[in-house]
Amino acid sequence: MEEHFANNNDTASASESSSQLPAIRIMEIIQIILYFTISLVGITANSMIFYILLSRNNLRVGEYLILNLAVTDLATCAVSIPFDLAERLMGGFPFGSILCYVVYPLQTVLMAVSVITLLSMSLERHRIVMEPFVRPRVLPKTAKIAICVAWIGPTLVIIPYALVLRLDGENCVEKWPEYWHVKVFTLTNFTVFFVIPIVVIATSYIRAGRKVRKELQSLNDMLGGTDRSRKEYVKKRTVQKLKVTKVFITAVVAFFVCMLPTHLAWIWHDFAQGHMHANFKDILIFSNILTYLNSALNPFIFRSVRGKSLTRLVTCCCKKFSESPLSSLVAPRCILTPHSSPQVERERAIRVTRQSFSRTSDVCYRMDVCYETSV
Repeated sequence: MEEHFANNNDTASASESSSQLPAIRIMEIIQIILYFTISLVGITANSMIFYILLSRNNLRVGEYLILNLAVTDLATCAVSIPFDLAERLMGGFPFGSILCYVVYPLQTVLMAVSVITLLSMSLERHRIVMEPFVRPRVLPKTAKIAICVAWIGPTLVIIPYALVLRLDGENCVEKWPEYWHVKVFTLTNFTVFFVIPIVVIATSYIRAGRKVRKELQSLNDMLGGTDRSRKEYVKKRTVQKLKVTKVFITAVVAFFVCMLPTHLAWIWHDFAQGHMHANFKDILIFSNILTYLNSALNPFIFRSVRGKSLTRLVTCCCKKFSESPLSSLVAPRCILTPHSSPQVERERAIRVTRQSFSRTSDVCYRMDVCYETSV
């Protein structure tokens, strides 16, 4: 009887493991497909944004920040994802002890630079909306300094993390002197590079959005006695300002949704022994995939840069490639001119010809449009 019962148990366990095997393989296939897709789309789209911005001689503040975000996302898709994918396929860390000190810290730094760049965008956007007439304006030199700080700051913070990494057999693991050290690092990383920036960004955009909406609601009362052309023009500029603010809000929401699961996974790992859970590895992998997805989404959120559309550039390059694949690879020529609609031209004519425009309105236009068109 005991032997028969043991045989039944063996049969049941064998059938259970065989039923789980296809599910595991399907999970791995899904993960690999997602890695490849996000990496390919992210590299292509961010390269397009990079190309568009570098094709201009003088970049503005908003364009410098978008360029830095594109570089960060491009590095994530071209470096972080391939390393993670190779580690997933090899079942360990096959890159040696030197890269063990570099790969994981670099991935963390890229994430931190992204959030600091988004924070800088929100502060600049807040200043433009709340104090449009304040002088002096933010210069491109200031944007370059902010970008340097965005890279240097996270690098200094991540150094302690790099120092505790060790290659243990086939895995790159953390060797903290005390167990509570890793908890401090996890909470610090979560607070400094997620909670505080998200709070500041949300506050900035909420205040900016409220002001623009109030301006839009009170526009009819303020311009009730003016001519219709001026009223329509100012209304269109206010609506445009609101649209641009929504673009940045969309980018922040995407960042929040994509980054939060990874932070929560590591908090679960360090504070609630999440690594003991049977599915923790898969949860962490899909959290990382969601983080990488943000790098592929940003180019489509900021899809238009000073009148140059990402989709128009992709269409142009595909057309050139189909006409002459070899020449397109050697020297692609996709020169796009900013698109101007007849309505925009009419507004420009109104701004120039109508004497009813006050000097204040004209100054407001010049200060506002230089940032609005940078998205």
